[in-house]
Amino acid sequence: MPIYDLAAVAEAVNLEPKQLDNLLSRNHLPGVDRTKRGVSRRLNTEVAIILCLARELSQALRIPLGSALRFAKTAVGPDAAPIELGNFATLQIDQQLLRSSITARLDAAVEAVGRRRRGRPRRG
Repeated sequence: MPIYDLAAVAEAVNLEPKQLDNLLSRNHLPGVDRTKRGVSRRLNTEVAIILCLARELSQALRIPLGSALRFAKTAVGPDAAPIELGNFATLQIDQQLLRSSITARLDAAVEAVGRRRRGRPRRG
């Protein structure tokens, strides 16, 4: 499974890198590499799918991104079930379309963002 840096995933899900970093700091998602300070976070495709869905739910339902993230975690995956939104509404996600869309976005984001050097520049 491919691993992406934070900037590429932020580009793919249409978030600012700082906003995505803060979201990941406050919420636990399996598939996020947590290392020491100064090292860019690395995310797998499953995390990108959850983040993409959370972003879309947040915009469509006008709810905070953190709240939408909880919905997205339960709606994506092998044992995902439709989300009940009260007594009369159910939210069902087309996972195949979501996966193909985020995979294409990630491929484009890797090309657009590239890999940035971190830290201080080397002395001449």
